[in-house]
Amino acid sequence: MSSTLLPIPSSLARVAVLVPAWDPDRRLLSLVHSLRELGFGAIIVVNDGSSSLSSEVFAELHPLDRVHLLRHSVNLGKGRAIKNGINHALCNLPGFDLLLTADADGQHAPGDIAGVARAALSHPGKVILGSRGFLKDVPWRSRVGNGLTRHAFAFVTGNRLSDTQTGLRAFPRSLLPELVSLTGERYEYEMNVLALLCCTGRAPLEFPIQTIYIDGNKSSRFSTVRDSFSIYRVLARTLYNS
Repeated sequence: MSSTLLPIPSSLARVAVLVPAWDPDRRLLSLVHSLRELGFGAIIVVNDGSSSLSSEVFAELHPLDRVHLLRHSVNLGKGRAIKNGINHALCNLPGFDLLLTADADGQHAPGDIAGVARAALSHPGKVILGSRGFLKDVPWRSRVGNGLTRHAFAFVTGNRLSDTQTGLRAFPRSLLPELVSLTGERYEYEMNVLALLCCTGRAPLEFPIQTIYIDGNKSSRFSTVRDSFSIYRVLARTLYNS
């Protein structure tokens, strides 16, 4: 793993965590409670057009202090949810220096989220990726997909990253306005972010995190055909424009 980082103790009160959520289960509640206990100053949860099946989960989040609950009337995609969450942070959290994105399905341990945040605080201005090792107990589809994308990304950008599809990322506030205007509505948005950074001399650093897949990653909203096509289209466009 390149540029592996170790965290240093630091307050998380000026750090916000953004969690896009589409039909989440109670694991989202557990995550939010843990993030509050760890001392994060704000948790932005974007309800991306979830069905009524998740209404109790969001109802329990609503009264919690430091929780900012946003809602899309229909599902608009992970990329749009992230961009709207970033816009909310820029408009409503002026005292925050750092924004992390994390997934709602239990794949990111609260301790790892805190570790990535502290690594980012110790490296001001740098983007930090929470990178998985994919060493064992990884579903075949995820292992192959991540491997292919990792090699394709290195070929196109010249930057080798251990985990190009991680949703756990830390961004300095100075970068957020640029991220809001970046194209992409679904999972391809996250690849657009990495391509932008690596093609403009701002390659992210990596912090090792656990590789967690629950029930064979059945809760994933990633469409193997549609979203994979969109991601590789981003890489093809990046290669063409380079």
